[in-house]
Amino acid sequence: MADRGGGLAPHVAATAVTLGQLPLARVAADAYLRHHPGHEFVVLVIDSPRAPLDDIGTQVVGYDWLDVDRTEYLRLATCGSAERFAAAVLPILVRQLLASSASVLALAPQVLTLRPFGEVAELAEDRGIVLVPMVLRPLPDDGLNPGSSVGTELAGFDPGFVAVGRGAAAFVAFWARRTREALLASPFPSLSSVSPISRSWLDEVPGLFEPVVLRDPAFGAAYWNLHERSISEARYLHLAGYRADQPWLLSTDCADRPRVSLSRDARLRAIVDEYGARIKATDEEPYRFSVLADGTTVTSVMRRAFRDALREWERASAGLVPLQQGGNDGPPPHPFGDGGSAEFVEWLAAPGSPLEAGAGLNRLVVALWSERTDLLVTFPRPCYDGAGFRAWCRLHGTAEGLVPDWALPVEPAEPAGPVDEFGVNLAGYLTAEFGLGEMGRVLHATLRAAQVPTVAVVEEKSLSTLVRTQADAPDNRAAPRFPISVLAVNADYTELLLTSHPEIGKDRYRIGFWAWELEDFPERFDVGFGLVDEVWANSDFARDAIAQRSISLDATVPVKTFPVPVLDPGVPERVDGPATFLFAFDFNSTGGRKNPWDVVTAFQRAFPGRDDVRLVIKANNGHLHSGPAERLRYLVEADQRIELIERYLSTAELSGLYARCAAYVSLHRSEGFGLTVAEAMIRGIPVISTDYSATREFVDERVGWPIPYTLVEVGPGWPPYQPDGRWAQPDVDAAVAAMRAVADDPAEARRRGTAAREHLLRTRSVDAAARWVREQLDAAYASWRGPAPTSRLPLGPALRRVARRAIAHNDALLSRLDSRMAASEGDDAERLTAFRRALERRGET
Repeated sequence: MADRGGGLAPHVAATAVTLGQLPLARVAADAYLRHHPGHEFVVLVIDSPRAPLDDIGTQVVGYDWLDVDRTEYLRLATCGSAERFAAAVLPILVRQLLASSASVLALAPQVLTLRPFGEVAELAEDRGIVLVPMVLRPLPDDGLNPGSSVGTELAGFDPGFVAVGRGAAAFVAFWARRTREALLASPFPSLSSVSPISRSWLDEVPGLFEPVVLRDPAFGAAYWNLHERSISEARYLHLAGYRADQPWLLSTDCADRPRVSLSRDARLRAIVDEYGARIKATDEEPYRFSVLADGTTVTSVMRRAFRDALREWERASAGLVPLQQGGNDGPPPHPFGDGGSAEFVEWLAAPGSPLEAGAGLNRLVVALWSERTDLLVTFPRPCYDGAGFRAWCRLHGTAEGLVPDWALPVEPAEPAGPVDEFGVNLAGYLTAEFGLGEMGRVLHATLRAAQVPTVAVVEEKSLSTLVRTQADAPDNRAAPRFPISVLAVNADYTELLLTSHPEIGKDRYRIGFWAWELEDFPERFDVGFGLVDEVWANSDFARDAIAQRSISLDATVPVKTFPVPVLDPGVPERVDGPATFLFAFDFNSTGGRKNPWDVVTAFQRAFPGRDDVRLVIKANNGHLHSGPAERLRYLVEADQRIELIERYLSTAELSGLYARCAAYVSLHRSEGFGLTVAEAMIRGIPVISTDYSATREFVDERVGWPIPYTLVEVGPGWPPYQPDGRWAQPDVDAAVAAMRAVADDPAEARRRGTAAREHLLRTRSVDAAARWVREQLDAAYASWRGPAPTSRLPLGPALRRVARRAIAHNDALLSRLDSRMAASEGDDAERLTAFRRALERRGET
């Protein structure tokens, strides 16, 4: 056995195999060494920690020989098949061998050396990288395989023959990174039965490095090119896909309409038959990373669930996505450690989210569902209506060997109902740093001021990766217990919230706390009306949009305006300096609606050549919206007076911004409330704000500069807003005049700022909001208890929801009957008329 890091010949060939592939490695090593005396051949057994006792006549090492973290190695072993794992381990082996060798030739175990090619090692030592093209001419368009016309495609270079010199460390690092990425990738399921060869990392090499490309047709003979080459001149034969148990096929990878066949080439058949006889093993060892400790097969679905979780954990650890508070912030457990696979099994059998838990599902069956196109089509929403999918798992999943007994879905537990005690379950994004999260926290503070008993139900999983969840969780976080639930998520996420936390809605009075920023409430949000008993909107503007849609649906859901309080942090101590304008926004709220570009344009047109003014724009999440963010950077880059801050700020840093702020500017196209505008005003800062939507409810000429506008279509590209909706285009000329007024008359600006603060203290106090909230919740509690004072049955809201659905169904029947009656005569018309009268009586009931 080779010693770690020393004792090897200058030129080494190497391959990575499983225990069961040692016969392949023996043949490959014998053939190579017979033609290359003085070289060495190293075999890494990827599924054995130490070399097997039965040496094959060359240097054999186990994975403990590698300079890698063992836990990391075993995690990677869990991610994919033996073939994919070996491809990821091979560059690690090459890197280690190069520490003591001038060159390393990485071979697939199926490469059979036919003639010497020692010059390749010298080329690699001198030039760094040697590659062999898979084909030298375009494949014929003859309907045979391989060929793009029938769906099988080839990459540019043979992955089974890569020579590397010691000076190619950067290439080896690239190789290791790309094969690791391929191992962790989980492709979406495809309806195609064709699995094309994909070696994209090799195809990138000529553009990134300077390899030697061997175009000599004597190199690289394989099923994909033997139609254009002579086996009698070949230096080696790559027998990819050959199986000794199917000796009539040159390659099982190309069994359908092969262009090259053994029956038509006697010389090729003789070589392949001899090879097949030599690689036959009497007792082939099973792949040790293919079974769990209890003998359960490690399926591709198990591997998919593991690698998806590992990939997400690594991305979060690297800061590419936020870690979710309260979740598992460690990697998933692998099954091949000294402690056995129990922890891995337990992890697979557990739900990966509250949504899965509520549906009785677990990580394994969800991964199975996501991998099977037929299941995606048959059960499009297993976490919402999962009875059918659970039944499939019990019947077919077990019969097909895909779902072990320990991973069978369970019937969801009946969610707990409420206690008959006044109080509120407040559910929402209470830790998320975006508008709805802040609104939820404002409502939470209001409930406390109203002395309403409250438990906080924090929702984070449905935020995906677009929103940072760094705000502190409320100290009253607990399971729902009260009969009233306030759902502080928008209409389109109400169903998801109720499914993820079913006890929130179980026999409870449900209040949706919704926001919307356009005059028209989208039709796709209609499902929300059937899930709540009333709606609180965060402004009159949002209330009108939501109520109009509710009325048009005859949903009979009352819509009220929650008088959003503006919390008072005090007036910042002013810092002398240039007149500074401030605007803060989040690209997740769409750049199109927040409209930072007009703020920049107005500033630059207002103050050409002046150096006594500044503009500060604080923008979050630009990295998630590169087009709009780059448009903003492009506008401000050449103007030294404009400071663009693209990160989250601490409370102290934000206070510093307000301290030097002469005015806050928001040339928005629409706002559901306008929280940043209100936060500036409560600090005594005057505002320049578009005179449209919710901000006009607290901004006028006394407290700032309302900017006139014209209504325009939203247009495409700004989801979730419908393209045919309308929003405002602020008058930039008016904004220019307002900015000049602030800079040239600071005394008037301060006067309006003072008036702004006084106005909000008077009209947007926490006490006033608390009184309103208490009054509404008292009424909701009375409604939940039912009309009879002694009743304890929580049926009022539930019956109303049923009634609304029945009324809607009844009205639809009446409409269809009217159309039918108009086209009927005689007895048919009389029968239809009698039926309609019966329906009318049912509707009245």
